[in-house]
Amino acid sequence: MPGDPLLLLHVTAGTAGLLLGPVWLAARLAGARGRVAAGGYQVAVAGVAASGAVLALSAPGLAWLLAVAVATQGLAVAGALARRRGWRHWRTLQPHLLGGSYVALVTGLLVAATGNPVWWVLPALAGQLPIAVAKRRLHGAGAAAGPAGQPARSTSAR
Repeated sequence: MPGDPLLLLHVTAGTAGLLLGPVWLAARLAGARGRVAAGGYQVAVAGVAASGAVLALSAPGLAWLLAVAVATQGLAVAGALARRRGWRHWRTLQPHLLGGSYVALVTGLLVAATGNPVWWVLPALAGQLPIAVAKRRLHGAGAAAGPAGQPARSTSAR
């Protein structure tokens, strides 16, 4: 329904996530922490996942999309926590996790806009190059950084 407030929330949150994802990435590439964009992205993904879950459960035959909503939210949260908590291999995990959450948003937009099932696959394929670039960049930066991205501690005496 065009006037459905839940659908409006879903579309608004999805749009915000699609806009904030690149803003967050640009901030990180510029060396900034990007906390406002990161927080906004997380809120947007939570909003689109929650509203998507309710929409999926309320529409006949779409309950299977609940798993997509939960997975999208899980990817976004895990991606944010991987670096912050210094998870082992976070430089490999984070691009896949955050990239996966963003690919899910793009997929949802394209499938909803076109109804074409090819859009269930193409965003995931197209997302592999930027994810690989992000992994390479993080691993390159990791040579001079500690486990959570902090500068390595000097072993020399002061």
